[in-house]
Amino acid sequence: MRSERDLYLEAILAGRRQDAVDAALGAVERGMDVRDVYVEVLQEALYEVGRLWQANRISVAAEHLATAITQLVVARLYERLPRGEAVRGRVVLTGVEGELHQVGGNMVADALESDGWDVRFLGTDVPVPDVLEAVSEHRAEVLGISCTILQNIPKVSFLVGAVKATFREACPRILVGGGAFRASPGKALEVGADAWAPDMREAIAVARTLQRS
Repeated sequence: MRSERDLYLEAILAGRRQDAVDAALGAVERGMDVRDVYVEVLQEALYEVGRLWQANRISVAAEHLATAITQLVVARLYERLPRGEAVRGRVVLTGVEGELHQVGGNMVADALESDGWDVRFLGTDVPVPDVLEAVSEHRAEVLGISCTILQNIPKVSFLVGAVKATFREACPRILVGGGAFRASPGKALEVGADAWAPDMREAIAVARTLQRS
């Protein structure tokens, strides 16, 4: 019997949007927690899509289609996320300039909101001044930065530096994640972040440690 992940992967590679939605929602209806669907179905399927693209077994168009379908599925799953009673704090999530993929950040934003955080998800390819403005307006206690491409690590470093220079003692704690940091975890300290998380589940756990009392 094929797993939910395999059914979902088959659907997004074939461009079958409704089948992808049915696979994800079906997993929830069979008792799977929405956050587990994010990690074990959607995230794992997208990792495989990335591997297929890197191996030149699928086209850029196919990779983009799979990602676009997953964004639709995330929006449908959002409605079914459990809502905890905890009130943890305020967080801003963003991707650096030059980043094109935001579905991972979107899932982290949803999961943090479900965990009790007041979340502002800016998407990706956001200019530094706009990130600073969002942090200020939201009075963020945590800033999450996503980076999927190793070549964009210097942009993360620049953003972290700008945030620290702007907010000084009131600087939010900084959490980084994404494919670039999974490939090179040591870069998190190099860019000046307070912490990094390899995946959505760890992002929730780490964010709690950064929460101000």
